[in-house]
Amino acid sequence: MAWAERQYTDLSRPVREFRFIVDRTEEGQRMDALLRSHYPWHSRTFYRGKLKRGEVLVGGRPAKPATRPRFGDEVVVQLAVGDDVPEVESADDLVVLYEDEHIVAVDKPSGMACHPVGRTRHGTLVNKLHARYRSDDPDEDTVPRLGHRLDRDTSGVVVCVKHRQADASITDLFTSRRVQKTYLAIVEGCPEPGEGMIDAPIGEDPHADTRLHQGVVEGGLPSRSRYAVRSRYARHALVALEPLTGRTHQLRVHMAHIGHPIVADHLYGDVRPLCASHAAPGLAAHDDAFVLARLALHAHRLALPHPVTGEPLVIESPLPEDMAAAAALLARAAPGAA
Repeated sequence: MAWAERQYTDLSRPVREFRFIVDRTEEGQRMDALLRSHYPWHSRTFYRGKLKRGEVLVGGRPAKPATRPRFGDEVVVQLAVGDDVPEVESADDLVVLYEDEHIVAVDKPSGMACHPVGRTRHGTLVNKLHARYRSDDPDEDTVPRLGHRLDRDTSGVVVCVKHRQADASITDLFTSRRVQKTYLAIVEGCPEPGEGMIDAPIGEDPHADTRLHQGVVEGGLPSRSRYAVRSRYARHALVALEPLTGRTHQLRVHMAHIGHPIVADHLYGDVRPLCASHAAPGLAAHDDAFVLARLALHAHRLALPHPVTGEPLVIESPLPEDMAAAAALLARAAPGAA
């Protein structure tokens, strides 16, 4: 067994409970409030219901909403598993781009979360990695970990590690900015000049409804992105993007900042899907159709030293079919296209 200690939950199977140990700062709090602070995606009323039904154990005994746990108590929250949740996750659709004994790089599709969070507990990239690598045999068991993450709507390369040495090394590579990342995006309009640097500080947008929303703000964190136009169309462009810093939603914020938001960006651009009529405005209504209904951002290439051997490593994911089809349609509609 490499580093697959058995306390790591096997996420290839349904998650039936959450567990945590009460720390000093939590001792004496009401259980309904404590559960809400640990798992904020449900309301306090929701947790009161679970407590009243005996679905929360403290120290092995059913707790009440007003139960005040002690330091060191183990809290177990029993979870319902939906009828649509498979008994064992499938890794059949996992696309492996590179693999050796230390790491595996996979091609994450748009719409797939990287890891379980909130109400999303199944069907994530981590669930599928566990389906591929976890084993009931301790000598064969491997616990894969994400070396970095992509937003749910972004597709492309994700590097995962298989053991502790690679885990520590890959974290160091990303935090020290020794990984060169190249994304491909379809954007509104065409940036001029055709290549350049966006140097604009990013921070929480004070005018947004949620803390998730970022923006170019005075006093934000230093943020730099490089762009280069790959293809020009009538009203859009395919661009290569390189983030030189690692801020939340950096490429999306920067492209919107220069007036060329990424297609179908529900936070920073036009939430509407790309339609055929956007490329060909004279198209009759009955001939119009959705062409791309998701964020047009793809993690195309990672170049890095191998986290264990140090040898140069380049991992690429081709433009996915949906973005390639959208780019082809835009090219056909461009002035001068045959």
